Amino acid sequence: MKHLKSYFDKHPVIASIRNEKELDKAIKSDVIMIVIMGGSILNFGKMADKIKAVDKLVFIHIDLVKGIARDSEGVKYLAINELCDGIISTNGEMVKVAMREGLMGIQRLFLLDSDAVRTGRQMLRNNKPDALEILPGVASPYFIEHVKHDELRPVIAGGLVRTKQEVSDLKEKGVLAVSTGKEKLWYK
Repeated sequence: MKHLKSYFDKHPVIASIRNEKELDKAIKSDVIMIVIMGGSILNFGKMADKIKAVDKLVFIHIDLVKGIARDSEGVKYLAINELCDGIISTNGEMVKVAMREGLMGIQRLFLLDSDAVRTGRQMLRNNKPDALEILPGVASPYFIEHVKHDELRPVIAGGLVRTKQEVSDLKEKGVLAVSTGKEKLWYK
């Protein structure tokens, strides 16, 4: 994800989509990365092809797409068939498998309390994901502030970000990008 920093400096928003209607809007937007957050393996390939055709990165939230098992074989299938550039998962083992298979891996962490911060630090040390997605996104600066610099990976803020000003504020506080389903934020 570090090599993507310059792209996210230009427009620090990632489109999160759940269906083909949202996909059609996202591929016309200014984002460079689209995360597929639902649907089925039956329509995933078609969706991925549309994203690749407009030269945007394709990520799949492996926990949410039906028909792709949350196991190493499912991740290997995605990598071998070059169906995506990376995955997002709450399962650290799946993130490690993705990175071993040449995909980018984003570890998703729900920041609910101080125990979640400790868990997040431990995942960073053990799994070394390419990036970490913090939910809710507004809690991302808190996580950045409480994690040692040498453990920290690029942070993506996911959820509860509603305005361009909030995106800008999060960026100033060290967030790499914001992942959102809010279409109005997909444009510069």
